[in-house]
Amino acid sequence: MQQVLTIIFPVFAVIGLGYIMVKRGLFSQSGVDDLTRFIFYLAVPCLLFRTSASGVMAQRLELSILFAYYGVGILILFSTFFIAKRFGQERAIVTGISSSFSNLALIGLPIVQTAFEPEALVPLMTIITFNAMILFTIPCVMMETGRNPNANLFGIVLGSIKSVVTNPLVIGLVGGWAFATSGLELPTMIDRTTDLFAKAAPTCALFAVGGGMARYSLRLEETRGPVLIASFAKLIVMPTLVYLTCRYVLNASALWTMIATLGAAMPTGANPFVFATRYGVGDRIAGNAILITTTLSILTLSILLLVFPHK
Repeated sequence: MQQVLTIIFPVFAVIGLGYIMVKRGLFSQSGVDDLTRFIFYLAVPCLLFRTSASGVMAQRLELSILFAYYGVGILILFSTFFIAKRFGQERAIVTGISSSFSNLALIGLPIVQTAFEPEALVPLMTIITFNAMILFTIPCVMMETGRNPNANLFGIVLGSIKSVVTNPLVIGLVGGWAFATSGLELPTMIDRTTDLFAKAAPTCALFAVGGGMARYSLRLEETRGPVLIASFAKLIVMPTLVYLTCRYVLNASALWTMIATLGAAMPTGANPFVFATRYGVGDRIAGNAILITTTLSILTLSILLLVFPHK
């Protein structure tokens, strides 16, 4: 238990400090947005580049976990959508994405990096690569076709593919892999520069999560039903089904099973709120889901780390 606390406490302490500082006006919300851009465009891509360039991607990739993770994710998305349809179709779509979209980059990466050996980042990075393309695109298609049956689905899918190809996280990951396969040695100046950015990634990411949470106010009221559905599905149902699928259907290795399960157990990410804001519906559902799942994940992630072996 002491080992788990040494992993979990610093993570959520930094998140909590980010939340408190923004709430008290010591750090502005616009500053959080700028920090998030720094994380997304520089810090985390450098972390992924260095990790990938180190050669860890040369280990055997168990791509079957993508079927487990995203198969379950899509199942959760549609199941919670149908369950929540009584609250309104568009709000049900927001419930679906809030139930299935994990905060893999800003919370998942720091926890896995702290709790496991470097090779554990490989399955997580593999999942991150397709996260937005699959679990963000499907709700977009649902919303667009619901509002306009003649919506250009090809354009939506093409846009999602383009967003993956131009995603700084994917560029960092693929760039590092390409460099590792080239057999070249990373020049000292580039090595030290990317190292500085990579070291900043975990702390800045966690602080940004807390600061971002400060924009949401926990007032359940009419959102109680959708938020409770999303929170239960995100923290309990999704990781359970991913674990069972990896362990008993796909016979995945222990490491890849653990990381896929932890990824599924991560709290709701910011993209559902971005989605809800973009379409002008359900922003309080997404915001409350982020607040509740992030807070409760202190307990659920601690339990998983107690069960799973780690360093």
